[in-house]
Amino acid sequence: MLKRSSKSGASRATAVTAAAGKGVFARVAAAPRRLVGFGVREKTGLWCLAAFILVWTIELYAVQAATLVYPNATGARFAFWAPKIRLALDFLFISALTCWLPRRWLNVLVVGAFFSYVGLMTYFKYFLRPLSLLTILGNWREGTQVGGFALDMFPRGPALLLMLALALKLVALFFSNKASLPRKGAWLGGALLTLAYASLFLFTTFVSPLDRIMATQGVGRLGAIRGYLGPWFAEWYYLSDGRLLDRAMERRRISYDRLTPVEADIPIHDRLVILQAESLDTNILGYRVDGVEVTPFLNRLRDLSMYYRVRAMHANGSSDADFVALNGVAGSAHENTYMIPEYPYINTTPQLLARRGYSTYSFHGNSGEFYRRRLAFQQMGFAGLYFRRELEGDYGLKADRWGVRDRDVLNLSAQQLREAASPTCHFVITLTTHTPYTLLAPSEKEIFPNARTSVENYVNNMRYLDNCLRDYITSLGSGTTVMIYADHPTEVGDDQFSSDRLDGREFIPCFIYDADQDLSKVQKTRKQVLSRDGSLNLVDVINYLRGQITRSHQPLKAPDADARAEDQNPAPER
Repeated sequence: MLKRSSKSGASRATAVTAAAGKGVFARVAAAPRRLVGFGVREKTGLWCLAAFILVWTIELYAVQAATLVYPNATGARFAFWAPKIRLALDFLFISALTCWLPRRWLNVLVVGAFFSYVGLMTYFKYFLRPLSLLTILGNWREGTQVGGFALDMFPRGPALLLMLALALKLVALFFSNKASLPRKGAWLGGALLTLAYASLFLFTTFVSPLDRIMATQGVGRLGAIRGYLGPWFAEWYYLSDGRLLDRAMERRRISYDRLTPVEADIPIHDRLVILQAESLDTNILGYRVDGVEVTPFLNRLRDLSMYYRVRAMHANGSSDADFVALNGVAGSAHENTYMIPEYPYINTTPQLLARRGYSTYSFHGNSGEFYRRRLAFQQMGFAGLYFRRELEGDYGLKADRWGVRDRDVLNLSAQQLREAASPTCHFVITLTTHTPYTLLAPSEKEIFPNARTSVENYVNNMRYLDNCLRDYITSLGSGTTVMIYADHPTEVGDDQFSSDRLDGREFIPCFIYDADQDLSKVQKTRKQVLSRDGSLNLVDVINYLRGQITRSHQPLKAPDADARAEDQNPAPER
């Protein structure tokens, strides 16, 4: 009896389980029929949802195509299939969201996406590279400060197209609002689309592994086949927990000193200026508008100086250039090096100068917290820092939206340098000629008084910079050595003017000027291709200058531990 009862209970349990299983299967099988029935009943709503998905997919794909550029060469097969796979991923991703989320959340999401896309396009317009997650996390404070120039920096054409796409999506959602997908059918469709997206994304990791973010492939290359989310995840996963410091230290051990062995020796005077000129483009030198030179002073200075066209160091922002000048090594390829905790500032240019009897001071009209320069500069060994706070508070200089204007900063530097009684170096970073090139007063717009385009504004800014440098350098007098370099070329161009860029590489001018002699006649590489083909980079030139400082000035005492550090003899360039 007990055994029969047990069998009977087991049979009932099995029947219930089977019925439940059939019930689940039946509900899943019925879901497509409900979707078909919904499509028959709510044709307008379904067409609106289809239009919503189509517009958003095209929009996302277009933004990715415009911004996910990369300098790396790829095979023909990858170049052919990668965009198509990315398009499929975009479609699956947006379709899944449309199934999973109610209309009110989709409305919020597409509005947020609009601002994200405008941000991606704006960043690309200026930097000509895709936005990195590390840049977002590390430089969001700087981004809020630049936000005051948002209307000047937005790419207006793409922004208008994005606004049109947003309007179409909102209209499509509005007219589909009365027709809601059957809940079970929507969940089934969302699950299947999500599974398809995950499977295709997994496939891309075999074709283009995400761990290559640690080597030569950046956001643009990894995103070409999968969009932004994958590379951003790779940055978060592979470049966290001290790995940024490890990568930066690997870069630090690469030696760039290719100019010193082939260039002439020169004296470095007791008054030394190292000046970083904002947005100074090689191609603006010698450029004329209606027969008028835009930079007459710099053109003459080039004739009297050692002059080089070199590759810029501009992986993360303008801070990359001043990092190079102040450290003599390449910075991080992934993050503003100033923001990497525990980065060692050893044998910096200010420390090297201090060992040779120099006092070194930095001048920059912007805040010392921008790019976290203040803390880094303090660690480098500057005798004094003159950022916006000091310039306004201690010297009463006035600031505009960006900071204290270049002319005022340079006048202060010149006055203090002329009064210096002992060897002194001023490190100066200019600011006023920063994009969007709209900070000049009407009286300062000499070339195009009624400038209407970005190029015309840029040309006016370069004339302003030329005038400032003319007044500054000529006021310093004899016994002065000046090195001028740019942080990067400009991002603007038109049919008449193009910036000095090629295949993802950027090139900048470098001058080394001696107030007491014509260094163009001393320069051994003056007529060599090396001085103008861009094979040298900014690190090569700054290390040449550092070598000439060492040769011209004896140390005050025996080299200390910092001077004997391993980066004095780094590993050969790879």
